[in-house]
Amino acid sequence: MNIKAKSNYRRTADFLAAGQKQPGNSAHLSTQIGVHLEEMAEFLDELLIVGSSADNDSLVLCSTRIKGLAHRIKQGLTSVRITNRVRALDALCDTEVTGNGVAFLAGFDKEEGDQRVLSSNESKLNADGTAVILPGGKIGKGPNYVKPHLEDLV
Repeated sequence: MNIKAKSNYRRTADFLAAGQKQPGNSAHLSTQIGVHLEEMAEFLDELLIVGSSADNDSLVLCSTRIKGLAHRIKQGLTSVRITNRVRALDALCDTEVTGNGVAFLAGFDKEEGDQRVLSSNESKLNADGTAVILPGGKIGKGPNYVKPHLEDLV
């Protein structure tokens, strides 16, 4: 199957499977939640609340706390579980939809950005298709890693 014909979800699932990540494994899920939180904090770092230093201070505090929590989760120092799987799925889907909405309204070419980020993630794998696993279980950057070029998409 052509890589571009695969959904973003399927490419991500295949990447995680190459890193020996398995659905139903609570440690793998917890690490991935930590990675997801880390990315959310990185997005918060790129926001500026117009006209309110107090709200900007709150944003910085939220980001700092989320990063700290994400780090502890990714290192395996604490773990996470999903309490309501239906509401969690709804929130994940809503996060993707609202993120796409932000990208559209900001004028970002998110479709191409998604492809480049997925290709960059896939470049983390070793030549034999195996992954470098960091302490705590996150997939690390292998010797062939290429950072995604996104500058022309914004």
